[in-house]
Amino acid sequence: MESLFDATFKLINEVKHTNLTFGQIADAAKTSRSVLYRRWPTTFDLLQDIYTYKAKKLFDGEFLNKLENTGSLRGDLNQLLTVCQSAYDEIGSEVIINYYYIRLQDKDNSREPLVHTNVVNKFIEAMKTILKNAESRGENIKVTSGVTLMLPFDLIRIENLVRMQGIDNKRLETLVDEILMPVFKA
Repeated sequence: MESLFDATFKLINEVKHTNLTFGQIADAAKTSRSVLYRRWPTTFDLLQDIYTYKAKKLFDGEFLNKLENTGSLRGDLNQLLTVCQSAYDEIGSEVIINYYYIRLQDKDNSREPLVHTNVVNKFIEAMKTILKNAESRGENIKVTSGVTLMLPFDLIRIENLVRMQGIDNKRLETLVDEILMPVFKA
C-alpha cells in the first residue's frame, strides 16, 4: 500500500489532481487499474486516503500525548501550538494543502474520514484538560463551547494554509497572547 501511495504522491507533482487518472496511477505504481478500482471508486477517494495516510501523525493526535502542565495557561497554550506546529512541520505544507483541497471537493461531507471525528474529540479533550489545569491553579477561565475549544487547532490549520513557509515561535506566542488568552482567560 505504501509503495502505491508513494508512487501516486510522486505522480501528483507531475500531473494536477484534476487531470490524474487511474491509468496513470496504475502505470506509476506498476499495478493494474482493476486493483485500484476494487478499493477506490474514484481518484478522489484514493487521494483522500493518501493524504490521510501521509498526515497520520496529525490526525491520530498522538502528539497531544506530549503535552505537560507548564504551570500557566499561557505556557500550556504556547506548548499546545508548538507541538501542533511541529506535527504540521513534519508532515509538510504540501501534504496538508493538498489534503484540504481534496476535502473541499466533498461538498456534502459524505466522505469525511472517521479519523477527523476522532481527532476533533482528542483536540477538545486536550483543551478541556488544559483549561481544567488552569482552573485548578486558580486561574480565572471563561466557560466555552466545543466550537471555542477547537479554536487553537483551527487557528493552526488556517495559519499553515496561509503561511506555507512555516510559522516561527514568535508568531505562535503572538497567537497565544493576542487571540487565545483573551478568549479563554476571564
